[in-house]
Amino acid sequence: MFDGLRYPLPTDESKILVCPACEGKNRLPLCRALEQPDKARCGRCQAPLLAPRDAPLLIEATSYRHPLDQKATEALEAIPGISSLLRKLVEVTSERYDRLFNQSSYVRVSDRQFPHILRQFEKVASRLGLRELPELYVYGSGEANAYTSGVEKHYVALSSVLCDAFSPDELSAVMAHELSHILSEHVLYKTAARLFTFAAAELAKATLGIGQVLLIPLQLALLKWDRCSELTADRGMLLGTSDPTLCLRVLAKLACGSRRLSEQLSLPDFMQQALAARQAPEENVLDKIYSLMQTASRTHPFPLWRAAELWQWSCRGDYLSLLHPSRVRNSTPSPSGAATDDGSEVRDAETGSS
Repeated sequence: MFDGLRYPLPTDESKILVCPACEGKNRLPLCRALEQPDKARCGRCQAPLLAPRDAPLLIEATSYRHPLDQKATEALEAIPGISSLLRKLVEVTSERYDRLFNQSSYVRVSDRQFPHILRQFEKVASRLGLRELPELYVYGSGEANAYTSGVEKHYVALSSVLCDAFSPDELSAVMAHELSHILSEHVLYKTAARLFTFAAAELAKATLGIGQVLLIPLQLALLKWDRCSELTADRGMLLGTSDPTLCLRVLAKLACGSRRLSEQLSLPDFMQQALAARQAPEENVLDKIYSLMQTASRTHPFPLWRAAELWQWSCRGDYLSLLHPSRVRNSTPSPSGAATDDGSEVRDAETGSS
């Protein structure tokens, strides 16, 4: 899956896309398709081959769900009554507490309060096809972070350091990641994972560690799912921005954790390390055991793994097919009188290069 995958891409690596208007086959340099989707045009009829970056997409979250997310979700839902149990548990505990805490501690983003952040949020939500805009908050923190919660009424919270350290485009990418959790219906299980982590720690204190044993199986299942769900949300981040380099830079900055040092990050070096780290657990059984031990208690997969997974999906997955112009809302490609291609000839696409 990752064999031969490099960053940056070789200039001769290409992708075949079918024109939505004349059905002609077009060969695009893959790096051009990823960097400038707005400029990809059919070599025969000049119709757009990919959706523009600012176009609202018509995409169901299930169409980009990561296989590990799907598998982990199915394992969780195989537990009888798990969704109903967790929903009720969250409703009577963290749901009410979070609502009160947000209103008294966080700053609500509105038309009169950080309106520029609200405009970004609305633009990303429109791009991903979110029907109802969740509440958005900014909270004081020394850590660059963002999270989504609220089972009955969703909200997104951005840390102050994140807003300071990230550019507007990078902040939009983070917003797209968080909104993808909502679109993918991740919020219930993510809230439950946080709740069970806290409950297990408190139960361990009260029972000298004995009571924690009762929660460990479900806690580990939730944490495993939680890590896998991040891979899906990263794909949503990419679809929300149509900019793989931007998304990889966001992951690199989150991995670095330093505003000052992030200015010296080399994305090619970071990705070389990421691709090597992603392949390491597949090399032998011992590495797999070590990887399991290292990630069992984490809510997020290692950031470099996330970067490698996202780059693989960008280059070799179905990312570009989800940017087909027919997936733009209120826009249906028209043949415009062009003849239908029988598929026997592959033309070089127009990419707007100088």
